[in-house]
Amino acid sequence: MSETVISIDIGTSSMKAAAISSGGEVLARTRQKLLMRGSQWVAGDWTFTLEKLMFDICDQLDSREVDALCISGNGPTLVGGDGCGDTLTWDDDGEDEDGEDEADGDAEDGEDDTGDGVDDADVGGSLFIPRIKEFKRRYPDAWKDSRYIYSCPEYLIHKLTGANLTILPEDRYRTAYWTKEALLKAGFSEKEAAKLPPFVKPGAFAGKLREYIAPNVREGLPVYCGAPDFISAMVGTNTLEPGLLCDRAGSSEGINFCSDTPLEGDDVRTLPSVIPGLWNASVLLPESGSRFSQFKSRAEQELYEEFSYEELVHLCIYNPGQKAIFDQGKYLMLQTAMQVRDSLKVLLSLAAEKNQKIPGRMTVTGGQAGNDEWNQMKANVTGMNILVPECSDAELVGDAVFAFTGMGLFPSVRDGARALCSVAKCFEPEAF
Repeated sequence: MSETVISIDIGTSSMKAAAISSGGEVLARTRQKLLMRGSQWVAGDWTFTLEKLMFDICDQLDSREVDALCISGNGPTLVGGDGCGDTLTWDDDGEDEDGEDEADGDAEDGEDDTGDGVDDADVGGSLFIPRIKEFKRRYPDAWKDSRYIYSCPEYLIHKLTGANLTILPEDRYRTAYWTKEALLKAGFSEKEAAKLPPFVKPGAFAGKLREYIAPNVREGLPVYCGAPDFISAMVGTNTLEPGLLCDRAGSSEGINFCSDTPLEGDDVRTLPSVIPGLWNASVLLPESGSRFSQFKSRAEQELYEEFSYEELVHLCIYNPGQKAIFDQGKYLMLQTAMQVRDSLKVLLSLAAEKNQKIPGRMTVTGGQAGNDEWNQMKANVTGMNILVPECSDAELVGDAVFAFTGMGLFPSVRDGARALCSVAKCFEPEAF
């Protein structure tokens, strides 16, 4: 029998888990909403929600043995390691309870707007140091009392195993995270800089489970490090070769292109791939999924009827002129698809300038990947073949790749992704 890993991903509003075999079969899958989403105490909800996830997974697995756990999560989210687990989430915009922004928001680029007297240019391009500064300002007692300040998945790993670590996707990410020199330059003391746990790689063995959680998840079970959810998703869609594209579609949407050279352009963020020597260029479409969720609520209120997402998408596409609200929904979907198309044009134009391979297909993952009609619309508008993986929650597949690689079942992450990532459906552009 093949070995089995339970992958766990901590999202912004929910947690999800799947049991995945070393042969790539998804044996069980579940999701739970985080009831404390948006709260300073959301990290305390992670352990409570994990237990519910594990009992659900174990019910589906029946008596099948589990060989390891692997955990990924969102970021840059920070949690205090002692006490109540004060949390500063990645999407916390710094508003006070009265709705006024805590920072004045009027600072020029490179100037300090956090109130600590430190020039923001001193963070050296770090995504984390500004958040660390804000955590210290927002939660001074938690900062003072915590031996370590953890990132999102690392906090849950610590709670389960006692390990103190930070998952660094690849060595080139050090400046995007922190270095001791950058922390000192940003105004932290030597003692404060030591609050950030040491770096380990994705797939590293974190430790053994310290207590029983569920029937198949017992004390002593090995726990492996996943990665930031973005990295896990790129691995879980096998977007690890130059010329491959991935549309990571959820509340927001990111169009990602893998290349062997950095791509630079307006509104394009290029970060290292988890594979040494490769890069990931991305264009973000903020709130693309959130806008449709808001539209769904508005349609239900207007029509006094509850819809599933599949039903509403179908009504919007195939009932033009029947009701004005459906026309609005179709326009919103077309607008999103055209934003995807325009983002692809930007990325592929930059890729052509660098003599990169230009693909004719794109893998879609996340909530939208489960809707065939939406995928067909994207194919029609973008002119791309749209590929849907067997498991649309690609982060969970990526975590399984990391765990099995850490367990020695695959010689590398790239080999593991090739083995576990498979395509379930392909939507080709339709001629009109």
